[in-house]
Amino acid sequence: MSSSSLASATTKAAPPQPPGPVAQAPAPSAPGLLPVGRVKSLEAAIEADPFDVASWDARLREAIQDGKAEAVFERAVKQLPYAARIWAAYAEWSEMQDSAAALGVYSRCLQQVPNMDLWLSFLNFSKRHQTLEEVLRSYGRAVDLLGSDWRASPIWSDYLALLKHAYNVQQKKENPDAELQGKLLAEDPNPIDTARRTLKKELKQKQEETGRASADISDAEFLRVSDVLKIDQEFIRKVFQRCAGASHSTMDKLWVGYEQFEKSQGNPALAAKYMSEHMPRYVRGKAAYKEFSQLGAGIDYYAVAVPLAPKTAAEQKKQFDKWTATLRYERTNPLQLGSDELTARVALVYQQASLCCGFFPDLWYDFSAWLDLGKKEAEATEVLRKGVERFLPKDLTLRLLLAQRYELEPVQLEAADDAYRKLMEDMPRPCPLALINFLGYVRRQRGANDFRDTFLEATESSAHCTWEVYVFAAMTEYHVYGAVEAAAGVFRLGMERYGDREPALLAAYVNFLIGCNDLRSARAELSQGVLERLQQAVRDRLANRDESRPLRESLSFLWQKWARLENYFGDAEAVRRATSFRDSEYRSLQRDLEVDEENILQTPISLGLSTSIQEAEESFRFLHLVPRSTRPPEPVQADVKAQDQEVADAEGDFRRLGGAQKAVGHAANIARPDTAKMLAFKPALDVVSARQRDVEARLERKAQDAQLPVMIPKCLQDLLAVLPSRPMKGAKPDVDYLLTVLQTVPIPPVPVRELDTFRYDSLRLLKSEEDRERFMNDDGDGFFSARSTYRERLQAKRQKVLVEQHTKQEA
Repeated sequence: MSSSSLASATTKAAPPQPPGPVAQAPAPSAPGLLPVGRVKSLEAAIEADPFDVASWDARLREAIQDGKAEAVFERAVKQLPYAARIWAAYAEWSEMQDSAAALGVYSRCLQQVPNMDLWLSFLNFSKRHQTLEEVLRSYGRAVDLLGSDWRASPIWSDYLALLKHAYNVQQKKENPDAELQGKLLAEDPNPIDTARRTLKKELKQKQEETGRASADISDAEFLRVSDVLKIDQEFIRKVFQRCAGASHSTMDKLWVGYEQFEKSQGNPALAAKYMSEHMPRYVRGKAAYKEFSQLGAGIDYYAVAVPLAPKTAAEQKKQFDKWTATLRYERTNPLQLGSDELTARVALVYQQASLCCGFFPDLWYDFSAWLDLGKKEAEATEVLRKGVERFLPKDLTLRLLLAQRYELEPVQLEAADDAYRKLMEDMPRPCPLALINFLGYVRRQRGANDFRDTFLEATESSAHCTWEVYVFAAMTEYHVYGAVEAAAGVFRLGMERYGDREPALLAAYVNFLIGCNDLRSARAELSQGVLERLQQAVRDRLANRDESRPLRESLSFLWQKWARLENYFGDAEAVRRATSFRDSEYRSLQRDLEVDEENILQTPISLGLSTSIQEAEESFRFLHLVPRSTRPPEPVQADVKAQDQEVADAEGDFRRLGGAQKAVGHAANIARPDTAKMLAFKPALDVVSARQRDVEARLERKAQDAQLPVMIPKCLQDLLAVLPSRPMKGAKPDVDYLLTVLQTVPIPPVPVRELDTFRYDSLRLLKSEEDRERFMNDDGDGFFSARSTYRERLQAKRQKVLVEQHTKQEA
């Protein structure tokens, strides 16, 4: 069978979305490359990268053209078992050969690949080759699995079309006048007839040659199948109601069909009851469909999940982001479903997303967490297991989560033990975190003796045992069992094995000693570590070898920790010894070797062994607080091995708690205006009322012409009028801070005489004190007499209305 025929059949069998590259016409051969050589090159590319989807597509096209595609398809689906488009192409190619073979292909993939396009391909196949009963069963399975998908409108439309025809056939049998009485439903074209009319001519000929007739879809067959499948009035009502609770493109048409169905039952009250119950679900589904279609517009539902690689990571990340946005919207429950319905709906979207983005561990963790929220702990554990086995067997986080879930379920302790042991077998070596978690599991479940035995066995035989494992075992002895001596013994075992190579182990040991308040031992360990590295530097100098960078960095690291210890917890003599230790000990070592004094003066600065300002800064560090000198920035040379974990934890906590922002004093936040560019402040000499001032104040104001008046400006009067009378809610303002700001802003003095020429609302201020007194008399008739505010007038009007209403009621 030619590939063009396969492409034609695929186009008719598949949904509107175009099929993948497998079903397309074969690409032209490269110039100068024979078909045999092309096949070899494609096989080599597949062998180099088994997840190279483009090479698989090209190889399948070549196999279809040669007519020997089954073996290649089998290899492809074995390597990519969740590639929906490869399964669809395989089934459609098999249909050209034998419908039974195609049915076998579909039966292998449908349950594990909940892809809408693949299922639509199967339903079209079913309509062409299977009996009516098998077709209806297939649609029932599709509705149960994919009915909540926003692209499920073809499934709902075809399924309800078949059910409505079955209902009408039953009505005609029971009541010959059903059509005249309006008992029959408006039917759509039979999807089985439509599918079989589009069946290719050569397939019909093949059926005739094999002697197989088309499946019967007569009315008698509909009656028989209705009895077998129990398709009655209540069954059809439930299907309509489930369809109304979904969200897809044909909701309006199907809702009209549901209305007609309920009205045809002859019980208007019951019909109104059902319609009112499900109308809100229909409206919400119709409104949510627009959002679903927008979020899913850019998703490639036929994409194949492959491991993240530099050349494909960008495109995969785009697809993952689109799926994440869809899932985020689904989890908001726009359809307002119940808990079980919502959990199942979102779980389906997670399963569909895993077909395209299965190599993103975030997807599997979010999926399991979602099932946990729905109280489906067993399903959540199974999701993690499938994610690990199918896509991410080397992902340490998912493996640890899965083992932990087994451990937290008492009935699965054996599974937890197997998961932890298999984890250490599968992880690349060394993986100390896998061994550390296994030791923690042994301690929790088996006790101290088994923990210690397992640790000692691991130190001798496990490839995952590193210095971090010794630190974990020591801290477990100290924090869990309170065995200080045992913890110190474990540290000393680690020092014997890794002490020369791992300064971080020595730092962890010193932190332990400081935590135990054993400062003398901590001081001795640090000084010994610094001295040993100085001696190594001298040996390198005598052998004419350049000191290695790790040696200098470990020397600096240990000295900084020692200096910090003495600065904050030692006495003055200890500080003096620590700060001068490197220079003095190096000179003593040089004198022991009978080096000239002139050469001694050139060291250790010339060798880079003297204390630098950067080291001095670190010696004054406390947690995340470090003094920083002003100098050009230098690239940070991160040395993970020589990292003080205590300091790193403090810095990390400080950043996570939001304290990494630079602290700024109050003075930096004060806005200081440029008074040199401001106009002189000339407030209007308005007053509140003459009654508010007594005669003594007026006489005092006459004697002080240069002093600013105590009168309240009109703008402040308006402000005071609108201020709330109730106490202010919330935090009180910082009065001291406000006063400090006001005191620091200089305001130039303004003479009173300059205010005389100022106009306020076209009113020239009076120039003589006598005129002022004449207008500010006490009889209330002057210009500046007290006036009622708008609020007072409004209250008075309300009071007047209330009085009038009360008077009318009494009358």
